[in-house]
Amino acid sequence: MKKRLMVILSLALAVCCCLGLAACGLFGFGADGGGSSSGSGSGSGGGSSQPQVDSDGTFLYSGSTVKAASTSISGAITIPAEHNGMPIDTIPANAFNGCNAITSITVPESVTSIGAGAFNGCSSLRSITLPFIGSQKGNTGSAAYFGYIFGTSSYQGGTGVEHEKASWPTRYYIPETLRSVTITNETIIGKYAFRNCTMLTEINLNEKVIQVGERSFEYCSKLEEINLPSVSILPEALFGGCISLSKFTINDSVDSIGEEVFRSCHALSSINSETAGTFIIPDTITSIGAAAFNGCSLVKDITLPFVGYQKGNTGSAAYFGYIFGTSSYQGGTGVEHEKASWPTRYYIPETLRSVTITNETIIGKYAFRNCSMLQSITINKAAQNSVGEKAFENTATPTWN
Repeated sequence: MKKRLMVILSLALAVCCCLGLAACGLFGFGADGGGSSSGSGSGSGGGSSQPQVDSDGTFLYSGSTVKAASTSISGAITIPAEHNGMPIDTIPANAFNGCNAITSITVPESVTSIGAGAFNGCSSLRSITLPFIGSQKGNTGSAAYFGYIFGTSSYQGGTGVEHEKASWPTRYYIPETLRSVTITNETIIGKYAFRNCTMLTEINLNEKVIQVGERSFEYCSKLEEINLPSVSILPEALFGGCISLSKFTINDSVDSIGEEVFRSCHALSSINSETAGTFIIPDTITSIGAAAFNGCSLVKDITLPFVGYQKGNTGSAAYFGYIFGTSSYQGGTGVEHEKASWPTRYYIPETLRSVTITNETIIGKYAFRNCSMLQSITINKAAQNSVGEKAFENTATPTWN
């Protein structure tokens, strides 16, 4: 009798365990879609409470979430904005991990969240279209770095990129094949967002971008052209080290150019101009930081609203060489403006021949002193009666216009 009772209790315990495991999703169809029938949206049936998962062969859907149906998907893929009448708004972490045959991917604007490493291992990716940068629209911090969606796990064909300037920066692995990025619905580009993305040749931003952070594109060494039509500030070192950037347009909303914005842009031959060698800085600019044009060795003619840092300035920040900086570079000529025991040496492009000042009130002492490369200096008449000593010593005689 005792033996029979033990058998009955054992059977009852086994049944309870099975029921418990089924309730936890360890039997039947899990949320990852394993075993689900394509297009059916059904779970394990028989009144199962498991999330419905649906595969169309390319993507696996679970409610508003989408991920790859398998790592074998290939070519150019476009994520739909909705599926079965439900908007797609989430791409979870590792959603396309290991999909190494995808060549391009388009993410719709319905997506409001992308998880870390969502596209890790997409080693054949050449172009990507995203609604925003990082994990969500308008984000800042590390979750707003471009590399965030590619993750920190290395893989064959991934290039390690460190966006931030830190003692121990995080390294993200971005496909080395990637060339083109298009952003369709962003408002803020956080600092360091694309920093060190040396593989990119093209970054297309939507017109809603009104703010860019410092060093956002620093060392994007293959970037040839970029438009920022709605920003008001070009912050520190924004394009520093963009050695392939050939032209740039400063829009009418910009009022400030930060330090080293175009530092080492050796290929930059035009700003606000279709003529090679011509830089036209509009009157809307109220300040230009130190060394903003350091290394811009192709400029021949430059138009500026004032001399130095800002209009009506005096002292060393009012020297013409201030905007070119004190770091030497190939094609730069060392110029000492001031008369001092230990004068500061500024490096001005030796190709520069013509300078036009359009909106100045004061020309400080020594302002253009020793700019022997200049053949023409034209300055608006409002500054003619406030000229400091030796402002044009050893340089071209100014024309007041």
